Amino acid sequence: MALTYQKHFSLLFLGFSVALYLYAGNTYADDNSPKESELVATPMRCIALRQGQVCYQDVTFRWHQAEIGNYCLVELSTLKNIECWSQVKTGEVSFDFQSDKSLTYGIHEMDKHINLSNVSISVSWVFKSSKRPKSSWKLF
Repeated sequence: MALTYQKHFSLLFLGFSVALYLYAGNTYADDNSPKESELVATPMRCIALRQGQVCYQDVTFRWHQAEIGNYCLVELSTLKNIECWSQVKTGEVSFDFQSDKSLTYGIHEMDKHINLSNVSISVSWVFKSSKRPKSSWKLF
């Protein structure tokens, strides 16, 4: 009887190992497949000391498109061009992020306002601002 359990356990372990191997292989293949349009920012979060303060952070944007073309990195709320490239399908730029609120950036074809891909830089803070004004004197 013990021999039967050992056979079943061995077959179960072998089946589980094969399934895990196949799943991991498919996941790895999916993650490494080239994407048609991609924009990545590093880091994606800027942390200020207090709520409402401007956050300062050097951010690096990396992007990739499927076809060679003329592209611009754009701040989407103002449609301000940060950097533009001609006749390329990949690009990278470092940018001095300065804002008191979260902002979203996108890759556009030059002279078109069609968003191909986007990424958000979130602003957070360590301390919330107090609603009460700070008093210059204390009552004991």
